[in-house]
Amino acid sequence: MENKTSKYFKYAIGEIILVVIGILIALQINNWNNQRIESKLETSILKEILVNLKKDVVNLNSKISFNLNKEKANKEVIDHLMQKTSITDSLKLFYGTLNGRGNFEPITVAYENLKTRGVDIIKNDSLRIAISELYDFKYYYVTEDLRTDYEIIRELHESQVYLNIKTTYKDGQLFGEPHNIQDLQNNVYFHEALTQAILFYKYMNRMYQIGINENMELQQQIKKELNLK
Repeated sequence: MENKTSKYFKYAIGEIILVVIGILIALQINNWNNQRIESKLETSILKEILVNLKKDVVNLNSKISFNLNKEKANKEVIDHLMQKTSITDSLKLFYGTLNGRGNFEPITVAYENLKTRGVDIIKNDSLRIAISELYDFKYYYVTEDLRTDYEIIRELHESQVYLNIKTTYKDGQLFGEPHNIQDLQNNVYFHEALTQAILFYKYMNRMYQIGINENMELQQQIKKELNLK
């Protein structure tokens, strides 16, 4: 009886050990599967963010080009008024396109998806922080900040242009010319409005270039992380 009890006891312990080992293996497999799923999701989101960032750079460069054209138009008009030369069709085109600015709006679809899933899915701490900093902080300076600063310039600029320039559409383009070119040549308010606009276009493009540089830095971090996976 003692031998049977001892054998039964050893058998029971062996069974318990096997069950525990089985549970531990199952838990390990489950953890491994969860980690694999999270890693796959992390990779997918990082790729989506990278695509969005690349589109943002294209958009920012487009806005820089737009602002350069506006800067050129304002400068050509000031030069024309100061030099008191005759007005040409090309100058009329500049007169007709004085107003406007290139507004940049980042594509945040992938970042919003990340926040919904939980930013902790990005395991690399420095990369996670860099992504949040760009979208929640750095991009603010090339969107809301610039928009607020521009309102003061826009109010003076547009009011002077609308007051002193008459516009017409021709062949799908907007042309303009002064109501009274002699008066406009000596209009200090008009000259100042255009000068301030030129300075702001330059400032805006500097900020957009900073945005591009910060965007490209994050792209490199994401590419480096993806190469490690």
